[in-house]
Amino acid sequence: MDFYEVIRGRRSCRVFNADPVPREVLERVIESATWAPSGKNRQNWRIFVVTGEKKDALVGVADRSFPLLEPSLKEMYDEKIVSFTRGFFRTLGGAPAVLVFYSLPTEEGPFVDTQSVSAAVENALLAAAYEGLGTCWMTNPVHLKEDVDRILGVEGMELIAFVPIGYPGKEPPTPPRKEGRVTWVGFD
Repeated sequence: MDFYEVIRGRRSCRVFNADPVPREVLERVIESATWAPSGKNRQNWRIFVVTGEKKDALVGVADRSFPLLEPSLKEMYDEKIVSFTRGFFRTLGGAPAVLVFYSLPTEEGPFVDTQSVSAAVENALLAAAYEGLGTCWMTNPVHLKEDVDRILGVEGMELIAFVPIGYPGKEPPTPPRKEGRVTWVGFD
């Protein structure tokens, strides 16, 4: 698979099979994340790779965070999609592992810190796609940061994202690209 195929083939996976991902595969994904650019090369990301009982506790947090998202989903989508999403939040699609991304605060501030960690998240998503894994970038659990911090024993960091990861149990659909998102300036 070439680089552009990886980018075009990456999807948000919300249904996983239960097969565990070998640690060496997860290590390659995580190492790829750590090669992302970051503000002043601070590499301020902290990544937790979570399975077992702690993962199950994180699934509970995701489930409890869904009511915060539900009103906006109902404005945008029909009940079938809202119901499917509710089910995903309830189980994280059965993903065998969850990557949890945090930012170690720097003097650059939360805007730059979040961008740096987000670049690491994207690298992880692309590496996972290359490895044949499914992922879903989730930000809604951030609203229950204190619960996540308590589960993982974290202090002094900002929660950026959950990424359930595993082998896809179902091929996610290809969403269409929206027009008019790019403006070319100075080109003839």
